[in-house]
Amino acid sequence: MGAVVWYRHDLRVDDHEALRSACEEQDVIRAVYVKDQKKRDFKRGTHQERFEQETLENLAGHLSQIGITLDIVEGKTCEVLDSYLQADDTVYFHKMTGTEEATSEQYIEDRYTVHSFETQTLHRREDIGSDELKSVFTAFRKRVEAKGTFYDPLDPPTDIQLIKEESVEADPETAFPFRGGESAGRARLQEYLAKPVFTYKETRNGFLRNDSSKLSAWLANGSLSPRRVMAELQEAERKKGANESTYWLYFELLWRDFFHLTMRETGSRLFRSSGLQEGQYTWKTDQLAVERWIEGKTGVPFVDAFMNEIRETGWMSNRGRQIVASYLIHELKQDWRIGARYFEQQLVDYDVASNYGNWAFIAGVGNATRTPRFDPAFQQQRYDPNQHFTKRWT
Repeated sequence: MGAVVWYRHDLRVDDHEALRSACEEQDVIRAVYVKDQKKRDFKRGTHQERFEQETLENLAGHLSQIGITLDIVEGKTCEVLDSYLQADDTVYFHKMTGTEEATSEQYIEDRYTVHSFETQTLHRREDIGSDELKSVFTAFRKRVEAKGTFYDPLDPPTDIQLIKEESVEADPETAFPFRGGESAGRARLQEYLAKPVFTYKETRNGFLRNDSSKLSAWLANGSLSPRRVMAELQEAERKKGANESTYWLYFELLWRDFFHLTMRETGSRLFRSSGLQEGQYTWKTDQLAVERWIEGKTGVPFVDAFMNEIRETGWMSNRGRQIVASYLIHELKQDWRIGARYFEQQLVDYDVASNYGNWAFIAGVGNATRTPRFDPAFQQQRYDPNQHFTKRWT
């Protein structure tokens, strides 16, 4: 009989309730991560794959300090876990957002002894209240801000020391010059909270390294815990004072929570053409138009610059994502899910709830009470008037 920590989008040792519990309750512990067959058949961007590999290597190094081997297995999740697990194993894991993730969890719960935990979001479903409050972000924000409580992050098992590693790679010319892994994520968090966060609201629509936090990449694969980010943000505010910019980072964490809790409530609805809306929606699919959009050959320089950036780096700013999504949906009249799926392949910070929630928002089939449109010419004049970014990527 032994314990198995089942890793997925929680690739860390800090604030890992499943790992902590396994270490406190069991003597023999294994850890497993499944590279699902779908991912192998899915054409993923090289930057996304590299970020994942660096993260797994970092995690394996941390776990080895307490005698735990991280086994990386490939195949269909439920099938390979059935082969890997022994009948008397106790499986420790965190609940994840997503329909496929929920199906895998239910399969394991039906067949094995499990201990499951919730640390993927700042808030939990039971903290929020009625479905009505969950359907509109402003109502959700007011509810959780009035409650004003957070779950404290858990320290890693005491014998683990985070590997010292610089967060920055050798290519400083990109907006995301970072490595994958918990060590790099924690280094970036400390770096950002030391100074750049205090001007975040003014710079967040820029396209440079410190214009935004870039924490979404580590939050997406769980090498950073949102509870750890919040705890350290509050500590920075206590030391140096809170302002609109520090609040805005918390505001972005709330949006992340909102998308996750919405997807948990609505299941697979965000993958439909009509999203969370009622009725039938018909979208066009023009393969040539889509290919030109992907290849950065639309003829609209600002749009093409962003599409070249994501292809070459696996990264795009939030402002860029809104602009290119709006262009695909409202100008080219294409199915929004095509764009969402392309981002799923390419982004180093791909997160199922945030990605599909944001795309549905731009398409007018998500939680929005309006359908936003972004005119590329106006956006370029406002955010890249000297065309420094546009010329860099076209």
